[in-house]
Amino acid sequence: MSIIKNNKMKKIIIIGFIIITNLSCNAQQIIPIEKIIDYRRTETGLPEGLIYLKDVNNLLDKYVGIWKGTYDTKKYEFRITKFTETRERVKEDILLIRYIITEANGTEIENTTMLPDNNYLVVRGDYIDRSSYLLTYIGKKGNCGQSGTIFISTSIKSNYNQMLLSLEPEQMLISAKDCPNGGAAQIIPKSQITLTKQ
Repeated sequence: MSIIKNNKMKKIIIIGFIIITNLSCNAQQIIPIEKIIDYRRTETGLPEGLIYLKDVNNLLDKYVGIWKGTYDTKKYEFRITKFTETRERVKEDILLIRYIITEANGTEIENTTMLPDNNYLVVRGDYIDRSSYLLTYIGKKGNCGQSGTIFISTSIKSNYNQMLLSLEPEQMLISAKDCPNGGAAQIIPKSQITLTKQ
């Protein structure tokens, strides 16, 4: 009699374990990064149980590398890396951009290449929207308007060896106290610049 009870108890424990395992697996979700924008456009936002916004289709890989170009007599070098960060227990694959901007004569305007990943001057990926990838940019004079959204895109026609980059400055009120000279000049081009992969 006790053997039958023990066998029933074992079966109940095993069935309970299977149910709990299935529920926990279903509750933990991985979403491809290209779907983030779809969730942002809904009222509910990202689903509960989300654990990873993953680049499952390797859409970010074509951007990784060193890109160079010239615009308005300045030379630009953008170093793009793929990075997995964790925010509020959700992992996300993003791109990070560090850059060197120099005058035609070689004078360095800005260089963020030696900064750690968590530095606010390192441009951080946000999401894919159609054929562009959007990143959040803040410059040294961010409180004076040196901030916004950077758009990057590549084309299969160029064999992914050329990339377009532009900045949409953030619309913000500039404080005369913090910025006595008015809004700061943008160092990232607002007009589209063509970059070549090195």
